[in-house]
Amino acid sequence: MSTTLFLKQATKRLLHPPLSCRHLSSSNVRRRRSVHFIPADNDKFLSKSLTLGADTIVLDLEDSVKNKQLGRERLRAFLDMAHSLPGRNNTEVLVRINPLSSSVEDWREDVVAGFDGSDGFVVPKVETQDELKLLDEILSDMEHCNNLGSNNNGSSHHPKVLLPIATETPLAVLNIASIAQGPRVCAITWGCEDLSAALGSYNTRDANNSGSYLDVFRHCQTMCLLAAKAAGVQAIDGVYQNVRDMDGFQNEANYAKCIGFDGKLTLHPGQISALHKVFEPTREEREEATAIVTMWEQSDGKGVIEFDGKMIDLPHYVRAKKVLARVDADDEDDSSKEGTIVSTESDKDTNTSKDLEEEEEEVFPRVFMGKYFEDLEIGLKLRHFLTRTVTEADNVFFTCLTLNPAPIHLDHEMSKGNDSSLSGDGSSSNSGKPLFNSMFTLALLVGMSVPEATHGTTVANLGFSEVLFPKPVYPGDTLRAETIILDRRESKSRPTQGIVTLQHVAYNQRGDVVCKATRTALMKKKQAR
Repeated sequence: MSTTLFLKQATKRLLHPPLSCRHLSSSNVRRRRSVHFIPADNDKFLSKSLTLGADTIVLDLEDSVKNKQLGRERLRAFLDMAHSLPGRNNTEVLVRINPLSSSVEDWREDVVAGFDGSDGFVVPKVETQDELKLLDEILSDMEHCNNLGSNNNGSSHHPKVLLPIATETPLAVLNIASIAQGPRVCAITWGCEDLSAALGSYNTRDANNSGSYLDVFRHCQTMCLLAAKAAGVQAIDGVYQNVRDMDGFQNEANYAKCIGFDGKLTLHPGQISALHKVFEPTREEREEATAIVTMWEQSDGKGVIEFDGKMIDLPHYVRAKKVLARVDADDEDDSSKEGTIVSTESDKDTNTSKDLEEEEEEVFPRVFMGKYFEDLEIGLKLRHFLTRTVTEADNVFFTCLTLNPAPIHLDHEMSKGNDSSLSGDGSSSNSGKPLFNSMFTLALLVGMSVPEATHGTTVANLGFSEVLFPKPVYPGDTLRAETIILDRRESKSRPTQGIVTLQHVAYNQRGDVVCKATRTALMKKKQAR
């Protein structure tokens, strides 16, 4: 075999590991610079999760959730409508389940709750590859029953991936190479807090040495990197706990990038954009990598070439190709977004707690969640995430605020005889309760529809063509909403806008329709952004 042919084959093996190592190769193409944790029981955090710009979000059912059942219920509700939210197509959604060593009911219920609508699972405290094989069998059965993508809730058409946290027990550290080669594994990460508890260590970092990890935990970080690369999967560095210490976070992210990690776990929204800047190759790194790749390929794989006074051979070429692979295609020609390795020196102007707050605000720069004219196709049905339990205080306040003295909204005595005839079923469960002001019901219905439909993308509400109140609303009812797109047309006088007809429907907790409203809105087109 000629030297040239040997080098070409060696290059191919280095750049394209065998499929037996890469497992779910289509999933490994995804960038995972930032893997951000969101408590699954926090509606506020869930509603913002897809606007953060993270490559991957992890909806957590483990450590951050006390009421597991509540967490599962809110997780299901979010995943059921997440496919209609802006940012879903660009964000991987994983669910962290409880450990497979915990109650069987716990982690199995987590898998069921997080199956539809997610891309996979983060597996904590995994100790052996056999645990992953068990989970793989369960997921295979579930995927077979669901025919891999026959649902329409945004669930991935690919098999679910697994991301094990592979150093949380002593046994896991000893088995990490095998864990990384487990079925469905797309990446592995590491953690030291649970391991610290298991070891009985007093600290994880050296307080007298710039906060660097103690040797045993640095060893775990190194083993995570080596095991991942040996298995052909991505290596994700662990969390940085002090979310107010941006100096420390950026230093640690720089170190992780330099030694070969593909991304890092994050706990705070302000860490995400900083992390992306770190992992985006700098202009100098791009230019050097491009020059090396060009010279090497022009030399037809010659054994050694000279570049900028340095001797370059095959490993340098492979490393340069990997640098270029990290370049985000969308940002490649945008010099204003080029990444930089953040300075490790303390800088009072850029690395303070105040700047963390400013950076957090930049993560939400006038975030618009609504859909543009082009997205609102006729027949599209949106199930809205927000719900509301209405109270008597709402009714009294709104009625008085609008100067409406109608006794049916304010007078309990006059309301006693009305509810049976209005309910249509002879029920007297609402005896003595005033009727809810229907204008409040209408306003609430439209308001609940805004985030997924028109938030930031509507120009004007042009009017209502039909408003119906089929069933009454009483204090204590819980309302939810959905929207159907009935029609849309171009605006003759406004080329950057279009006219859409939307039908909003509100339901109470029993599934009764309590309000149906058809309205027309003037909507922005994407070109107007």
